[in-house]
Amino acid sequence: MKIIHISDVHSDENENFLKYLDENEIDLVLISGDITDFGPQEFADNFLNNLASKTSVIAIHGNCDIEAIPKTIENSKAISGHDKINLFKNILIYGFGGSNPTPFATPFEINEEDLYNSLNNLINYENVIIEENKSINKDNIIKILLTHAPPFESEADKILSGDHVGSKAVRDILNENDFDLNLCGHIHEAKSISKLNNTIVANPGMFKDNHGILIETDDDNFNVEIVKF
Repeated sequence: MKIIHISDVHSDENENFLKYLDENEIDLVLISGDITDFGPQEFADNFLNNLASKTSVIAIHGNCDIEAIPKTIENSKAISGHDKINLFKNILIYGFGGSNPTPFATPFEINEEDLYNSLNNLINYENVIIEENKSINKDNIIKILLTHAPPFESEADKILSGDHVGSKAVRDILNENDFDLNLCGHIHEAKSISKLNNTIVANPGMFKDNHGILIETDDDNFNVEIVKF
């Protein structure tokens, strides 16, 4: 199975990515938010429906998406990932949109305490999902945390000055749980794949720069790499 992760679309159509999907057998597209650049809503609707006509899509909103975007995702042909656990084959995808506070007062910012509590509540729902899907092999489950905000003090949250501006709540959640992957975005210049304890943390950078994170899985094994499209 092949999954491609993108982030920080910022209302860019990106014909290169559409061509990439046409030329590769991709089972799932994961989007880590900022689908728009403070709108327009119509772009998000068209973009998501176009991608969903090619393959499965799970998306969350980012801090720069306008208030209407979470509902737009829900009403599109894509699957909403925000504040939900989605099961895709043997992969559990725990999603949460928005970011920790920034200096820019963007539409979807959440304080660290509330972000931590929301993520923790989501994780506590995990057993319900597993019980509802008794056919899945618990030993082969791959767990992905899909966030817009990267974890604090990681390669994925480093701005050009070298300062770290990611979320302490996301970092705490990763430290306290056994996620295989954290797919994030938000910091455009922090395109990277790194590790935080046993979790692989991947940020594909800004969509217009033509990079994504490719995850290839085979049962309970997976490989992660940055690809150009």
